[in-house]
Amino acid sequence: MSNNNSQTPNLPKWHELPNFSLHLDQVISITNTYVEPIIGEKLTKTMMHNYFKSGVLESPQGKLHTQMQLAGAIIVDLLKKIFTLTEIKAGLKIMLADTSPQVAYDTFVDIFNEQASRESLSSKALTNIDIEAATPIIQMEYAAVESILFWVDSRKILYENIESKK
Repeated sequence: MSNNNSQTPNLPKWHELPNFSLHLDQVISITNTYVEPIIGEKLTKTMMHNYFKSGVLESPQGKLHTQMQLAGAIIVDLLKKIFTLTEIKAGLKIMLADTSPQVAYDTFVDIFNEQASRESLSSKALTNIDIEAATPIIQMEYAAVESILFWVDSRKILYENIESKK
């Protein structure tokens, strides 16, 4: 994945997240530290309240949040760019049916960090364009097309799993 910043985006593993209760402002601040440089938008209190209200994230006990809400906020904030909250909720439900939140989160982070550290995504070789020698605009178009195709594949897998769990 090509990155204009000199630093590759990197998400924290579960054990690197604070292991003590956090206030909502702290959850938002930590989430924004990791996610804003990637997606270019800040998580807000309103967004978090929507995540809790819609059931995408488990509401905290009282006003204090745990690693689970923080890890969830990081993942949901990244996924909301390509999936609806309903789709994210369904995907998380399927994923958490087979594993713990910690394992699910760490798996997502491992995949993200490995893919983000790659120079470029080249899952499908182009036959008529040398993407390495292409102009930045053509490289952008390639990345946009790949994003769409990965999104389509992800949704297909999600909906196949939703149907198989019914």
